Amino acid sequence: MLSRGKGVPEATRSAYQDIRALLERQRDAGTVIGLYTQRIGLEGEVRLCVEFSDPDLAREALTEIRKRSYGVELLNVAAVPCPSPKEGKP
Repeated sequence: MLSRGKGVPEATRSAYQDIRALLERQRDAGTVIGLYTQRIGLEGEVRLCVEFSDPDLAREALTEIRKRSYGVELLNVAAVPCPSPKEGKP
């Protein structure tokens, strides 16, 4: 979730919250085994990192997340490893 120097747009924040709620429900069901955020900017920008218990479930969730984020400005979805929370810190 990113911004353009004026904070994160409300539509972006709303879509992010919807996706996060989906992932929290999956965590409660045991599908998601890791869920954390990393602050990446000064205006509310964050990276949401998720680890799934099964690759097939991860693909299904990614499809749903892409549907929910389609056309949402400044909300990027990528299936890449998250950097370690300690990376970039002295």
